[in-house]
Amino acid sequence: MVRIAHRLPGSLVIPERIIFDHELVLIVRGRGEWVLDGVRRPYAMHDLLFIPPFAPHAFFAEEDAPSEHVAVHFDFAADVPPAAQGLERRRPYRVLFTHGLRIATQRRLFSGHRLARALNDVIVAQASAQVLGPALATVHLAGVLLALLAEPGQARPGETAGRDQARVQAVVRFMTENLARRIDHPALERASGLSPSRLQALFREVTGYPPLDYLRRLRVEEARRLLADSRLAVKEVAARTGFRDTSHFSKVFRRVDGLAPAHYRDALLAGGQE
Repeated sequence: MVRIAHRLPGSLVIPERIIFDHELVLIVRGRGEWVLDGVRRPYAMHDLLFIPPFAPHAFFAEEDAPSEHVAVHFDFAADVPPAAQGLERRRPYRVLFTHGLRIATQRRLFSGHRLARALNDVIVAQASAQVLGPALATVHLAGVLLALLAEPGQARPGETAGRDQARVQAVVRFMTENLARRIDHPALERASGLSPSRLQALFREVTGYPPLDYLRRLRVEEARRLLADSRLAVKEVAARTGFRDTSHFSKVFRRVDGLAPAHYRDALLAGGQE
């Protein structure tokens, strides 16, 4: 169950504290040090940090580095009392997973990583005016936690993993910079420097999606942002995000979001007026 989900700019400076739930912190920008259970560790952009309940921790951001972070507080059970109530029932505890599974205290992601995108989906769903918003936030968070349990650390040697991540980042950057243009497999292969089969395998391994499926999701994500501007016609939003026509745009948008673009805009604008 998601308790709090937000994205905050500004320096991440938190004196030593103890929280009564679990927390995931994604460093969007910035660097510094953090302390967990008395152990001091450096952190940098794209680091994902996990803080269990009742563990003393603190953050010390470097002042000369612009900072921004995502924070998601959650409980594994739905019947845990709020932090402001029933504290006598919130005695120190740790969740133990079967088969030796664990969530890594710290791991490095990268721009466009599927876990970073999923955490953003948690924030969007939690802030939604829709009745099912909190439930959707919990569903997105469950996907993040399952992925963290399945991949508790870097699966490959650092040099190889870094090189592969750099190639995937190059492809994601190419996609982002060319959303309105036609992008096909050969263009992605040129951007990555990989063979077709290697690109497919590596991209799916790192992001969780085949390249063109990931591209469609990037386009829908940008379309959501543009649809918030009521001055833009749906046809113009489709053109700016690389869809060949409004029919294709509506079909893909509905497949990803479950709503037609016009209905999504109506719900978004209605929520903003409340």
